[in-house]
Amino acid sequence: MTSDELMNLIGHLCEAYQNGTAYRIAGSYETDYDEQRVQSAQQQQWDEIAVHRLREVERVVRTAFHYQATAEGFMPVRPLPDCKVELRAIDAAARPVSIVFTGTEALNLGGRLTACGAVVLDRVGLKPDAELRPVSDGSPAIGSARVAPPVVPGSPPARPR
Repeated sequence: MTSDELMNLIGHLCEAYQNGTAYRIAGSYETDYDEQRVQSAQQQQWDEIAVHRLREVERVVRTAFHYQATAEGFMPVRPLPDCKVELRAIDAAARPVSIVFTGTEALNLGGRLTACGAVVLDRVGLKPDAELRPVSDGSPAIGSARVAPPVVPGSPPARPR
């Protein structure tokens, strides 16, 4: 659906709500009971149209925008070759979501996430330092391997005496 079609749909929703409100107000000022019933019937008709239009707008907006997303289980964050950082997630409809940050944005976001995580842990009574894992326990990180030191050709450097 295009943005113009969505705006037309929203316009129809507003018109139906406006007409329902107008008939409700007109019926409240009416002194003739028969005319009150006519105004009430018109109001109910426009209210039903408004509810139908609202459901259409909700359907369009929900398909256009992502639901709540969760980080991917494997490599949710990765550096890109163009000096950017990609954050990957999966939304509730199982669609992939990707956000690309500059290095500065990623660093700022990481710092803020760390601070917010510490605040949340403190609020629930846990101490952040108890939840922090050691950066290295001697084993290589996932997806990495031990590498031998580089070999530099030429004579070995002089040793201090």
